[in-house]
Amino acid sequence: IVSGAVAERMRYSAYLVFAALMGLCIYPVYAHWAWNPGGWLQQMGFVDLAGGGAIHAVGAWCSLAGLVVLGPRLGRFGRNGEVRDIPGHNLPMVALGGFILWLGWFGFNGGSIVGLDKGNLGAVLLNTHLAACAGAVGALGFMRITRRPVLMTATVNGSLCGLASITAGAASLSPAFALLTGLVGGALCIWGAERLRTLRIDDAVDAIAVHGIGGVWGLFAVGLFHQAGLFDPQRIGVQLLGITASFLWAFPTAWLLFKGIDKLMVLRAP
Repeated sequence: IVSGAVAERMRYSAYLVFAALMGLCIYPVYAHWAWNPGGWLQQMGFVDLAGGGAIHAVGAWCSLAGLVVLGPRLGRFGRNGEVRDIPGHNLPMVALGGFILWLGWFGFNGGSIVGLDKGNLGAVLLNTHLAACAGAVGALGFMRITRRPVLMTATVNGSLCGLASITAGAASLSPAFALLTGLVGGALCIWGAERLRTLRIDDAVDAIAVHGIGGVWGLFAVGLFHQAGLFDPQRIGVQLLGITASFLWAFPTAWLLFKGIDKLMVLRAP
């Protein structure tokens, strides 16, 4: 997630150092909170099946910290704040990459259930696929309704945001609400990517919009649409607490690590 966001301007050696520190220091702490039976979020009933918070949101907050320290690519923004596109050069590869991720998500979500005896593997895989389809439709519909250019790259990202949105709740939502979650996620992805650009944050592949917005919305959607009870205030509160904790832990910690790496070995490629 981080590598996509900071692409085309970070020194490879500096990225490797951050990736190692993130894997050692940032991710395991939140993963313990969310997944370990002794973790404080887990004990409160926090639901995050395959890492909507632990992987996607944490990855997005670390990406945001890196972009704040690193700055945009040269020529990305004009002096008057205008956004200059730097489009990808190979659209078939974009589509292929999207479908490879889509396929891999069946293992990502399906492999996260606790044993096949639970009987919900089929539901997890179905919800994963439906959310991805709905994410693409949500992105496409949002671009069309708001009269934005209808872009294939944005549609692919919409499907990935649908997948990120269902990552937390694939085992907890009905297929109908999985569709709704993916649909909303796809639309939010397009809006969020544009919003970040207006803030002069240069995310090369819109990783924050896909994984951050998708992960956060997916965690919140579990609170809203959980099959054990819709719109449960207590469950919504716990999910919101988990979302807040992911940002308060990952973003400042990653920012400090990026600043330290920049002082010691320089982040930005010449």
